[in-house]
Amino acid sequence: MKKAIILLAITLVSLPAISQGRKYQKGMLKAIEKMNESNDNAAYLECVATFEEFAEANPTQWIPSYYAAQMLIITSFDEGDPATRDKLLEKANKSLGYALKMEPSESEIHVMQAFYYIAMMAVDPETRGPEYFQDVSWVLNKAKELNPANPRGAYLEAMMALNMPDFLGGGPAAAKPIFLEAEKLFKEFQNEDPLWPSWGADQVKDELKRLKDVPVE
Repeated sequence: MKKAIILLAITLVSLPAISQGRKYQKGMLKAIEKMNESNDNAAYLECVATFEEFAEANPTQWIPSYYAAQMLIITSFDEGDPATRDKLLEKANKSLGYALKMEPSESEIHVMQAFYYIAMMAVDPETRGPEYFQDVSWVLNKAKELNPANPRGAYLEAMMALNMPDFLGGGPAAAKPIFLEAEKLFKEFQNEDPLWPSWGADQVKDELKRLKDVPVE
């Protein structure tokens, strides 16, 4: 009888947490679906607000802050005003800070941090390129160190190589082998979490189509 009472007590304590977890996952799945369907800045910023709400309501979860940062970074590329872009990226960096504080050893967050630095460079490439290039390289190396199987890190590394001048070791011929490696990693990558980041595979396919005539050494 005593054992049954203890089990009942544990069940009653656990039920609210289970319910909250299901509510979080259901809401996040819906938000991610909306994010994937969005195609303009107004919709992206709505997604940012939603993910920020989830981050505030679930302070032990890093994924909402990750997605908020991603949407802010993507929005910055479509803004023409440098000051506006910097404000968006400042918010993105703040969200990344929250995510890194919770999971400093998560490879995906470091990849998104590299995406942030790339966006910072894109605001003013001539001035900021030298400033942030080493940061991009450092965090991508950190992401690879933490999880060599992460395909998104390889994708961003390939994009960096593609957009570097040939005389600095970049260009299509240098980038294609990295894209091929990223494609292989995407095919092999597995994660059972339905909320896990999944971007990058389609972009790799598109880039390899553009580079189909580039020989691989």
